[in-house]
Amino acid sequence: MTAGELMTRRFDVVQADASLEEVARKLESYESDPLPVCRDGLLVGLVSRREIAARVAPMRRRPLPTRVADIIAPDILFCFESTEATEAASLMKENRVPLMPVLSRGMKVVGVLALKDIPGTVKKVT
Repeated sequence: MTAGELMTRRFDVVQADASLEEVARKLESYESDPLPVCRDGLLVGLVSRREIAARVAPMRRRPLPTRVADIIAPDILFCFESTEATEAASLMKENRVPLMPVLSRGMKVVGVLALKDIPGTVKKVT
């Protein structure tokens, strides 16, 4: 079974030039965390509630006009549609992430894969 067979095709992305305020609102209304960050349809990073909180909490007020691209980490965990589900599960467990983007060979985000959706895996990342 591959990541492409198990992935969710209905997902949301954040544009790299989106403000932290926009992203925070989107994360509140969207159940998945992290969200893929894209520029021109290509994956450039991931953003999570934790990253937003870490950036905004020290300010103790509204976030400065910071763009998501300013806070995303350069290292991105992802897999391809053809990646075996067991390999994807191992990557997610090893990196302690519950969800990762699935890319086409053209590097476009085509879905997201949640650890809980892979048969035989633990439901929760510890």
